[in-house]
Amino acid sequence: MLLLVLLAGCAGAGGDDDMPGAPDDDLTAPRSGGTLPDVRLDALTGDGALDLADLEGPAVVNLWASWCGPCERELPYYQEFSERYAGVVDVVGIDFQETRVDRARAMLRDAGVTYPVYADPDGELRAVALPKVVLVDADGEIAFEQYLEIDGPDQLAALVRDHLGVEQ
Repeated sequence: MLLLVLLAGCAGAGGDDDMPGAPDDDLTAPRSGGTLPDVRLDALTGDGALDLADLEGPAVVNLWASWCGPCERELPYYQEFSERYAGVVDVVGIDFQETRVDRARAMLRDAGVTYPVYADPDGELRAVALPKVVLVDADGEIAFEQYLEIDGPDQLAALVRDHLGVEQ
């Protein structure tokens, strides 16, 4: 059981996950299929909003929060990936159930994040753990989702290649 907790990363706010393929007892198992939920999220940095259900790929969605240590470690990897794949694969961050927006914005600044980041302060996505990566194909379908800490931009690139068929 301890191993499952360690592999799952940071605990979320519980409840069923609104994203299709909601995890059962194995939080580390990859899932696919379905579409993103119909949720409107306001920008955490910059202006505007995102209608998540309208997101088309290829795209990488990163659910994270400032209170999640693994999330903080992986932010620079998402940034590096977004620079390497600019114009080919979009990267979108979603700050989940943030309790310290000032800290979240500081983390983004420190990591040099320039891709769009949106806020889910009320936990509408209802993730059960963080961090979480979701890959969205050109039709807006979820090609892959998993609760996992990315250990480098090359790992993210491999997931994108394997599940979205995009290489750089």
